Amino acid sequence: MADTFVYIDGFNFYYGALRGTSDKWLDYEALVRLLLPNDQIGKIRYFTANVKPLGPGDTSHQRQNAYLRAVATNPLIEITRGRFEYQTKWRALAEIQHPIRDLFRPHLRPVFVAKSMFDRAGRRRTGHHTLARVRVPEEKGTDVSLGAYLVYDALKGNCSKAVVLTNDSDLKDAISLVVSGGVPVGIVNPHHRQSTSTVLRKAATFEIRLRPTTLSNCQLPNTVVDGRGRQIHKPKEW
Repeated sequence: MADTFVYIDGFNFYYGALRGTSDKWLDYEALVRLLLPNDQIGKIRYFTANVKPLGPGDTSHQRQNAYLRAVATNPLIEITRGRFEYQTKWRALAEIQHPIRDLFRPHLRPVFVAKSMFDRAGRRRTGHHTLARVRVPEEKGTDVSLGAYLVYDALKGNCSKAVVLTNDSDLKDAISLVVSGGVPVGIVNPHHRQSTSTVLRKAATFEIRLRPTTLSNCQLPNTVVDGRGRQIHKPKEW
């Protein structure tokens, strides 16, 4: 049986299936084998970027680092890293849809003072919206790398089938090229509350449904040991 290669869009998968759940310590090999029980898996390519702390007390980068170290202990999985860039931009506040207490985290206190200040600012503004200067994280290189490796592996004959875990329509062209070259490509949409991208569905050969309950059955051990005998522990916050 020829090999199947799997390509995981790390952040698309995280925000679609893992954020806000207790399933973040995910064993991707176990997940892939559940999704493709009859396939011989040749490689799992995992694409992500190193997050940076947004401020004092933010330990998200430490949790991610522990997870990536645990993932890297699996010889079947190859991690390709992009990068994060933070840009300062003006963005409109969702003032019409949300009360003042839901516009900021952590909450501004006392609420009545914050509301009074916000209302006065709204009456004095010269534009249609109240704007705030915010830090916007932008992931760079991940989807480009995924598309490049997908095309490369098909071109080199490394795999006879490919499966991509994403709902990012930017990967449409790469998937179309691989399919036109004779290699079937399946997609798995990690966004439970979002329908699969129409252009991805048209470009792909087939689609596999991801059930939310599957993730809890595909977790790494709480402690993973790397090749040098060092223990990697699941973060307590997870």
